[in-house]
Amino acid sequence: MVLKLTNTMSGKKEVFKPLEKGRVKIFVCGMTDYDYMHLGHGRTYAFYDVLIRFLKSLGYKVYYIQNITDVGHLREDTGEDRVIKKATEEKKDPMEVVDFYMRKHLEAADKLKLERPNILARATGHLIEIIEQVKALLKNGYAYEANGSVYFDVSKFKDYGKLSKRVPKELRTGARVEINPDKKNPRDFALWIKAPKEHALKWPSPWGLGYPGWHIEDTAIAIKYFGPQYDIHGAAIELAFPHHEAEIAQAEGTTGIKPYVRYWVHTGLLTINGEPMSKSRGNYIKLLDALEEHSAEALRLWMASANYRKPLDYSKKDIEDAEKNVEKISNVLELIEEKSMRPPKKKPTFVKDILELEKQFIEHMEDDINTPHVFATFWQLISLVNKKIDEDIYSKEDLETAKETIVKLGNFFQIIPEKKEKIDEKIVGDLMSFIIELRQKIRDKEDYETSDEIRRKLRELDVTFEDTPEGVKWRIKTRKT
Repeated sequence: MVLKLTNTMSGKKEVFKPLEKGRVKIFVCGMTDYDYMHLGHGRTYAFYDVLIRFLKSLGYKVYYIQNITDVGHLREDTGEDRVIKKATEEKKDPMEVVDFYMRKHLEAADKLKLERPNILARATGHLIEIIEQVKALLKNGYAYEANGSVYFDVSKFKDYGKLSKRVPKELRTGARVEINPDKKNPRDFALWIKAPKEHALKWPSPWGLGYPGWHIEDTAIAIKYFGPQYDIHGAAIELAFPHHEAEIAQAEGTTGIKPYVRYWVHTGLLTINGEPMSKSRGNYIKLLDALEEHSAEALRLWMASANYRKPLDYSKKDIEDAEKNVEKISNVLELIEEKSMRPPKKKPTFVKDILELEKQFIEHMEDDINTPHVFATFWQLISLVNKKIDEDIYSKEDLETAKETIVKLGNFFQIIPEKKEKIDEKIVGDLMSFIIELRQKIRDKEDYETSDEIRRKLRELDVTFEDTPEGVKWRIKTRKT
């Protein structure tokens, strides 16, 4: 088995060989926790979740780190710290804001069935490492101090731009904000920033009270836990420049060891009406809201429907189609369970076909996680099982192999639905009709508080409930037995 991944640095598929035999170190840029996690974040993290699950299936022990930015991520248009700005709006302490949204981000990640990283490293918990790295860059001649701030001198790092393929003379850092007169060159970026007296987040340093720049946080954390070089760095492609260029310059300028990262693996953006989904544009859909409306399995299936490096445009219809496909998986697994009681054949008839499709599935996974081909093979497997059962050409071994294979392959993407509770649909339908009728009578009396309470209680019972011009629409979500 040979896994190939597209390395952004070379622009080519490369055979994956970790630095340490049997062990993979992977760092994925984490959240800036000043707002809710949105679907775009979900798509990115879902891909690395798939990659990590697949690496583990190949026998690797995976050491997975995400950072949490809780200081220093400045808005490009105003230069304001995003956390402090949100804290001012909500009239809260900045760390109170971070803690609230971090809990919401972890809640959404858990509901999306993402494995948690080995370490979630907050920037403010690594200030010693950050300051030590800034001191090393000053000592090595890659940085300079100016008026209490410290900047990386891009002109001293000859390889700057090698990841994004932007040569320094083409860079226009600072084009959308007032150029800082303390910088030798507008392209230079902050490692440590002098804090004004009123700044809510600041710490002592050799250069005075201040706070770290955004880029230095990731390298200080990664070097602490991984050392000067590691295997995979992941994030959405929009971070390749300037964030990841800055990381390379900082790390290699500190340690002198190249390459800092062996495989840069980036995901494409999630778009909405062709525009990248982002908090700054205000065109995002909260992941928790999406999980209220759709199952985690359907969202995961939809997120994996396009090649991970390509853009994926939000489409409610496509997610609803994914929901139907998840139902197909559920149906075939229920059918296998039902037919396993009395199989008509004693000897296996299509185990070899199942194993061949599994082999093809794994080969497509090894080929840069080629999900369009992966799922074409997966649906062939579902169709094969349905066909053989429909024709009564199957044995107990066939069914056991089919179930085991479907679950095994589907679990890479976490698209296997939870087993449903068996319910009497007629009783539930009659009960819901009664509740809807009763709620309407309450609304006619303008008792909207009680009406809304009914909706809330139904939601707690996993019943989605929506008033539409055509009447009330409801659906029971899949529940664990």
